[in-house]
Amino acid sequence: MSATPATRRVAVLMGGWSHERAISIQSGTVIFSHLAPARYLCRAVDLTMDRRARMLAPGCVPNEAAWRRARPQGLLDAFRALQRWGVEVVIVALHGAGGEDGVVQGFLEMLRLPFTHSGVRGSALAMDKEISKRLYASHGIPTPEYLIIDRARPRAAQLRAVRLGWPVVAKPPCLGSSFEVHIVPDAPSLRRVVQRLLALDDRVLLERHVRGREFTCAVLQRTPQAAPAALPVTEIVPVASPFFDFQAKYTAGATREITPAKISARMARELQRQAVACHRALHCGCVSRTDFMTDARGRAFALETNTIPGMTATSLLPQAAAAVGISFAALLDIMINYALLQGGSTQ
Repeated sequence: MSATPATRRVAVLMGGWSHERAISIQSGTVIFSHLAPARYLCRAVDLTMDRRARMLAPGCVPNEAAWRRARPQGLLDAFRALQRWGVEVVIVALHGAGGEDGVVQGFLEMLRLPFTHSGVRGSALAMDKEISKRLYASHGIPTPEYLIIDRARPRAAQLRAVRLGWPVVAKPPCLGSSFEVHIVPDAPSLRRVVQRLLALDDRVLLERHVRGREFTCAVLQRTPQAAPAALPVTEIVPVASPFFDFQAKYTAGATREITPAKISARMARELQRQAVACHRALHCGCVSRTDFMTDARGRAFALETNTIPGMTATSLLPQAAAAVGISFAALLDIMINYALLQGGSTQ
């Protein structure tokens, strides 16, 4: 298959080696299905668990049968093949460590390949929740009080210093999709949870539990020079979980998502203002999505910012865009255009 002069050559990068690999495959497959063949000649690329790559032929729809036929090759060999093919933009549909934290973004920058979403700096800053919270605070963005448990320091003394009230939220600072997030009721339970989480990371983030309503707000920046603008706020109401955990995020029907949220115009404006402030503070590019809790007094607290929001059938970013008349395909057009304007070196 050959491209017409009006057709952009696009690679959709999915998979990866994090615990979010399966979700990334879903995101990448849905993205691929919404790229109009008349405008884009697409290739699907899977970064495998062993740090290699499987690449499909141009136009080949990614599915299990196609992936089984694809021969794994070294990452550099795969991307050199993409360069020879004439790829113009890489859509990054990776989630989690190795794909959302600046690692792949730095690799693409070295190859001078334009790519979507945030660059190395924004990706790395947003992926680390401790650093994110420090930047939120320095920019006047409210975030729940927190404490870091460090594997390199005596654990018992650190646990005795916890003064965040009960229950407390415990989570790894560099994992996404609410993976291994725990609402811990008491000190004995906290000791067990911290031991479990320190097997995943060298730090544990403990956070004051905010009792209230959960919201998320996406931000869209149409060009590198444009001011980022907030999309409508979404309220998240888990049906079968105590909070918006991994299962609630990726199980159809497990959560009610209300877009736009049924809140006062004043509260909506405040959440949107804070989402844009988070986008700027973390140097995000093109799109981001920040999660919030509001307490009984209506005060909003930023929890974390996602630089590569999910693009699955249940994902929140496409829902928010649709609420203001931006279709899934049009959202992808904006991302691709942003990447082309930004070039092979992003912020």
